[in-house]
Amino acid sequence: MRQRTNPLHVTAVAGTAMVVLAACGSAGTSDGSAESPTPAEFMDRIVAASIDEGSVHVVMDMGAAGGLEADMVLGEDDADMALDMTADLEGDETKIVLVEEKWYIHTADLGDQWIISDPDDPNDPFGEAISEMGSLNPAAQVEDIKPAVTGVEKIGEEKLGGVDTTHYEVTVDPEKAPEDAGFDPEILEKADLEDGLVFDYWLDADDLMRKVSFDIAGQSVETTMTGWGETYEIEAPKNAVTFAELMQAPA
Repeated sequence: MRQRTNPLHVTAVAGTAMVVLAACGSAGTSDGSAESPTPAEFMDRIVAASIDEGSVHVVMDMGAAGGLEADMVLGEDDADMALDMTADLEGDETKIVLVEEKWYIHTADLGDQWIISDPDDPNDPFGEAISEMGSLNPAAQVEDIKPAVTGVEKIGEEKLGGVDTTHYEVTVDPEKAPEDAGFDPEILEKADLEDGLVFDYWLDADDLMRKVSFDIAGQSVETTMTGWGETYEIEAPKNAVTFAELMQAPA
């Protein structure tokens, strides 16, 4: 038997994936007529715009902690979602692919092998993290996060990468968010969130996110989004087995 993976590392990457997906359904409107739109309006319009485009390329920069890059196909149902992500956290590279509600995980220790995570297998070291992520589609995410958004403020106009955008500050109370919203409880305990967690959003004229950033417990995170509406061919890895099958393979 053999075990060549680091469950804790993959769990962290899966959690990061949840944060990216949650961002695609947690804010938005660029209507210049509304200086301070309501949180409900702000979120509903961005999720509608995101699903209408159907896909996006995401790059997340977490400074010294690493970052990730992903192609995402969005949808109203989990079955329509797809993800092809490569994350580099503290020098360790992990790849995660989501196709037809199946999660495929690869780390350097696996060589050419991929693992199909099975949330129903109690021995699967990644299954619990995947199952706790909940629904991934933006429509479900926006409904979950609505009670946690306590304020929206329009900051001004700004050009990003040649695109005209509107900058907003969005205040979120993590204590009002569901457990699977992607907020790490350990990090929240270290942060001073008496006034809430503030996200900066830059939205274009079509209500599409171009950049999202926030700071928490000394950690800065910046996410840029490009390639809205482009075609991303995301396929399941061919050399993939379940964790149980991997453990049964000869060393």
